[in-house]
Amino acid sequence: MIIMTQSVTGRNTPVLIASTVETILLMGAFIAGTATMLNAQFPINQTWMAALLSSHLSLGLLSGLGAALLFTLSYLSDRKDLFRLSLITVIFVALAAAGGLAFYATYNYIFSYVMALSLLISIITSCGCLVYSL
Repeated sequence: MIIMTQSVTGRNTPVLIASTVETILLMGAFIAGTATMLNAQFPINQTWMAALLSSHLSLGLLSGLGAALLFTLSYLSDRKDLFRLSLITVIFVALAAAGGLAFYATYNYIFSYVMALSLLISIITSCGCLVYSL
């Protein structure tokens, strides 16, 4: 009888961890962005508004890095379904970042909607990576 003392990890375990972290970061960025849009007035003139916007920007930056990591790990896992989902995640995170930068430069609310829709799509696709890597 052989007793295994170490847990067996598959090739999808790093993708599972990265997609879980990415989903949490994207949800945090979405919630912080929604709170910013509902409570802040642009241009920012109070400290708490700046803190809310700063949390949204920080989570957005971290989710961009997380999307790049998820894309790399899914490429290394040799699974086409994870690769495609992570590619869509990276594309929509980049589109959300472009929409956010365009909104902050112009204060045109259509860019805010582009950012929100892109974040929602990237949340769905990163959840898909999470489910398919189980």
